[in-house]
Amino acid sequence: MKHLTNNILEFVKAYWLFLLPHYIFSRITYIITRTKNPFVPNLIKLYISFFKVNMKECVNESPNDYETFCDFFTRELKPGIHKIDKTKKSIVSSCDGTITQFGDIDNNTILQVKGKRISIHDLMHENRKLNDVFTDGSFMTIYLSPKDYHRVHMPYSGKLVSTSHIPGRLFSVAKHAVNKINNLYARNERLSCMFKNEDLAFAVIFIAAINVSSIEVKWRGEVSPPYPKKTIISNYNKKKIILDKGEELGMFKSGSTVIVLFDKNVKLLSSIKKGQKIRVGQKIGGLS
Repeated sequence: MKHLTNNILEFVKAYWLFLLPHYIFSRITYIITRTKNPFVPNLIKLYISFFKVNMKECVNESPNDYETFCDFFTRELKPGIHKIDKTKKSIVSSCDGTITQFGDIDNNTILQVKGKRISIHDLMHENRKLNDVFTDGSFMTIYLSPKDYHRVHMPYSGKLVSTSHIPGRLFSVAKHAVNKINNLYARNERLSCMFKNEDLAFAVIFIAAINVSSIEVKWRGEVSPPYPKKTIISNYNKKKIILDKGEELGMFKSGSTVIVLFDKNVKLLSSIKKGQKIRVGQKIGGLS
């Protein structure tokens, strides 16, 4: 009976999201979180208390150090908080968060939850050649909760090859929505960043969600908004945008989910577990 009740509650919580005006909500969030007013420190204090944010790790520890809520949300951490695994062939976590899924890329699809899979082509919306790139590869999905650090880093060194900014909805990526909404990550707006080097090919995918009011990347600045009406593919083959392992890649200006895809040259650690908390720079695998 308890399982049935939870199922019904998850269904209701997930499907009322179809009725929400996602972009209006998110635009309001965008404006509010960038507004300077004397109540900002009090709002930040409430947020810290409610979500148990560890301010001792932050460069600016006091709520009074932030002019806007967005400044607080994208706060920098002190040097040394993130210890990047420097082993030559190690692959590291791109962000702080919770591992919700991981494993092999099976028939060019990844697992959303048990019984629900997403195709790589639908997720990245680029040409079919990517199916070959990630054949027999692996993936990891990391959820960034409200209390987490919201900057995204490189899992390995690589040259930026291309990006795809893909239009879509802004469904919540909370557990109830992921469990119930088919193909959720490929339905939401997202930014896919493809990297290559002599060792491997990999992609870091920013999944937007309701109240994710901005996605920003190092080489371009704010990418979203504006929200795209059609897929925008940018080719960076002729530019030398090369980022090192552990280097900051971009950020969410409100939280969401990151999916990292690797080609067959990467083997994830056997010790990784679903639901595991993970931090930037922590080893998650290595080159085989």
